[in-house]
Formats: sequence, structure tokens, C-alpha cells
Amino acid sequence: MNKVYKVILIALLVTVMLTATVAFTSCKTNKVVTITLMRDAAEMPDTVIQAFEAANPGIKVNVVENDAAKLMAMVSSGNPPDIFRINAIGSPYWINKGLLMDLTPYLEKTIDMKDLFLVNDMFRWDGKTQGQGPYYGIVKDWSLDYMYYYNKDALKEAGVPEPSDDTPLSFTEFTDMVNKVTVYEDGKVERYGFGFTDDEWNGYFMFLLASKGKTLFKDNGSKLNSDDPDVKALFKWWFDEAQTYHAMHNSLDPASDWDGPLLQVGRVAIMWDGYWFGPIINEGTTISPDRFGFAPAPIYGDKRINATGGGTGYVISKSTKNFDAVWKFYEYWMLGDEAIARAKSGWGLPALKSNMKYVPQETVFDKYRLDQVNKELQYQVVLQFTPYLRDSAMISVYNQQMEPALKGEIEFDVAYKNFTEAIDAMIAKEIK
Repeated sequence: MNKVYKVILIALLVTVMLTATVAFTSCKTNKVVTITLMRDAAEMPDTVIQAFEAANPGIKVNVVENDAAKLMAMVSSGNPPDIFRINAIGSPYWINKGLLMDLTPYLEKTIDMKDLFLVNDMFRWDGKTQGQGPYYGIVKDWSLDYMYYYNKDALKEAGVPEPSDDTPLSFTEFTDMVNKVTVYEDGKVERYGFGFTDDEWNGYFMFLLASKGKTLFKDNGSKLNSDDPDVKALFKWWFDEAQTYHAMHNSLDPASDWDGPLLQVGRVAIMWDGYWFGPIINEGTTISPDRFGFAPAPIYGDKRINATGGGTGYVISKSTKNFDAVWKFYEYWMLGDEAIARAKSGWGLPALKSNMKYVPQETVFDKYRLDQVNKELQYQVVLQFTPYLRDSAMISVYNQQMEPALKGEIEFDVAYKNFTEAIDAMIAKEIK
């Protein structure tokens, strides 16, 4: 009986231990991991995040709204978001600081790398050249930003022939068209010649210079290439279009709204911002989409090119502590059904070539704008930005330094010198 008692006691102890082990393991398995996401609510609504959490009950997404100052504060404190949103054009800045995770091995396990459009190379930087080296992100969607939509009726009213769907205008011809369709009366702009968005601002100069084999920065990005005559000429062009021709919104001729709604009602004649503006035209109620054309990018130099000036995408912090959970969300948002949904929306082209079949083609206008893009894809290049500036810095410094010149308080040459010195000083400080 004593031996039997001992056997029973041992069996009970083993059972208790196994039960405790299972309970402990279950507790560990059911532990909720929290990841921090900085998102733009307009492009990634709460429903997208809620659907992910419902499908992945072990992952909680802590949402921080997209804000440049907030992002820099989080980075400076050593606690960056696990996933955050940046423009591909400015990715060398973040890579150079060692803040981003190399996603190449994870992408290679998930997709066919040949399925990536060239635009994703903007998230590559090998320490010298943008477009080479590992992938530190991919675009959520994109556009060939230097194609432009034009209001046919505005051109007709100005006596300007419609540009060809196939043969690009020279930059001189493009400028002439812009200035002729601008309407400035009694000290007020009634119709801007062209519209633009800040995200693509650097790219206007970089893409035009690239058509001559030139760059906006020199000496491995350590200085603005301001002494190049074409660089100065293009900044002078932008300045003259504002001060002399009132062709786009600026501090002298501020707009009542951003350029999207103004395009819809005919107060912007040409939208120089690429494919992604199509849905804004479709949503307009004043002007029918068939009254808009979509033309190839103008040519400044000898080489026909097109490019992406922003390339918004998402990246993963190198310091993330829960990579598996973070990558699961990244796959969900960037490569899965949500990527297909974005392609179907028509707000941009997909990161993957295989998702082009989902891009809207049901209406005459949507088919037309996609056909136009397909003609231009062969001319796409990857632009080169400095690793020592955030991509938002250039337009901010330009506006600050040029405003006195726009008001006639100083000459352009003085303002240009001040602009150059300010940018070079920012770069030098970053290098140190």
C-alpha cells in the first residue's frame, strides 16, 4: 500500500506540474504585443487598423498621428515609432543616421523582387548612390509626378493648342503655355497657371537637371550645386514664375485653398503633379473629367525622363523590439489586400507590377490616364537627394529666404546667395 500510495502521489504531482506548465505556456502564448505606428489617418483610417487587430488578437497597434515634429521628438528621445511614414526621396537621410531596418531579406521571402517597380529603388542607398544597396522600405503607392493634367477649356480660352499625348513639350514651350493660361487682373490671381504640392518640390529641380545629366547637390551631397548655371537658372525660373507671372501660389499670391479644389473649379489650369491627381478630377462637380488632358513631362535637357519626387512609403525602425509583429503589420498594409485596395482606388500606382491589373480602367478618363502613364514608364529614373537634409527642408528655407526678394526688398541674387548659405550650413551641421 505504501508503494501504491507513493506512485499515486507522484502521478498527482506530475499532473499538477504539467497543468501548471500548460497554463504558463498558454499565458505566454496569449501575451499581447504592442507596436507603435505613425500613420496618416486620411490614407489609413481606424477601420484598417481595427481589422488587423481583429485578425491578430496578439498584436495591439498604438497609433500616433503623422507629424514631422512629433516624429523627430520621438527619434531624439530614442523611442521612434516601430513603423512610420516618410517620402522615399528623403530616405538617405534616415538611412545615413542608422535609423531604418534593412528589409531586403524579409521582402525576398515574401515577394518576387522583380515584381517591384523601379520607384521602390528610391528607398535604397548604399552610402553614396540613391537607388543602390539594400531596401529600407517600399512605396505605399506612387506617381510619375512630372506629367501634368491640363484644363482644355483654359488652354482654348488662352489660345494655346493642347499638348501632344505622345511628344513632350520643351521646357520653354511648357513655360509659355503656363504663362499664357495664367489670369492675373487688378492685382489678383483669377487663375493660376500651374499647381504643385510641397512633397514634390525638390523633384521639380532634380528631374529637370537630370535631363541634362546634372544634380541638385554636389560633392556627395555635402553642398548645394548652386554655382552650376542650370541650377541657378531653374531657381530663378521658379522665382520669376511667382513674382513676374503670378503663375502659382506663393506668398505674394496666396491661394484660398490647396491646389486640388482649385483645379476642380478651374482656378488652376495645369496640375503639374502626376497620375495621382486623377481621383480629384473625378470627384469634381464643376468640370467634367473629359475636359482634362494628361501630358508627358516637359523636357529641359537632351534626355527625356520622368521621375517620382515624393514616393510616400513606410519604413521600420532599426530599434524595434517586436519585429515579427511589426513585419506582420507591414505585410498587411504594404503587400496584402490593403495594397490591392489602394491600387483599386486610383489614387496612385501600386508598388508591385502584379497589382497594376487592379488600377481603375472602367471609365474613359481612367483608362486614358493609365495609358498615358504606361507610355512614360520607360523614361523613369531614380533621383538623387542629399543624405544630410530632410526632404522638407529645402522648400521651407527657399520660401523664407526668397520672400524679401519677392517683395522687392532685396535682389534675387542676394536671396539666392542667402538660400545657398543656409542650406550649406544645415548640411555642414548634419555632417559634423
